[in-house]
Amino acid sequence: MDDATDDPSWADKVQHQLDLMAFSMETANDNSKMTHIATRFVKALNSFSYNNVKMQTAIVGLDPISDNNLLRNFTKAKIAENVSLIKSMKSSYIQSLQKDIYRSITKGGGVQAITDAITKRTNMAYNHALLIANDQTGTIISQLDAYRAKSAGAEKYVWRSMEDARVRPKHRELDGRTFKYNDPAGGDDGQLPGEPIRCRCVADPVFD
Repeated sequence: MDDATDDPSWADKVQHQLDLMAFSMETANDNSKMTHIATRFVKALNSFSYNNVKMQTAIVGLDPISDNNLLRNFTKAKIAENVSLIKSMKSSYIQSLQKDIYRSITKGGGVQAITDAITKRTNMAYNHALLIANDQTGTIISQLDAYRAKSAGAEKYVWRSMEDARVRPKHRELDGRTFKYNDPAGGDDGQLPGEPIRCRCVADPVFD
């Protein structure tokens, strides 16, 4: 063992601490706090979408919808969805971390092995959370933009990529092409710019 103790009951003591840690983590972020985080996130995206479409419609003298029942129901659903994602991620992280640490102990690892396991699992959880955040951001903004643009009279949009080396080949081919909203064969297999995972493309609405 690298730096483990010779105490035969050490593993049981560590497991007890793991159980306490899991309980603390589970109760630290109650539902109201998670809802608050998700609400701020979704409302910020809604505000960004309104300002974004407002700039796009200004050239034709239109003003996009800032708020109505449909938008309120949409944001409410997205808040609930993100609360669920946060709960799922947290629960998965705690369970996986407990298994990683206990696996290190049973293999004879000491403090350093446990530290490495925690670091690795935390990095994985962070990357997973980042991926979900990026996906949620792109999807929510894309759908809000599309609703506001269509409500302002746009039936089509132009796919605009970032035109850099990070653009995926398929989206490079879509760049500059015009599609109809709600076309299941349009865009990226029916997906709007920003909806595919890690997509940074945007939809430029066409106003006739």
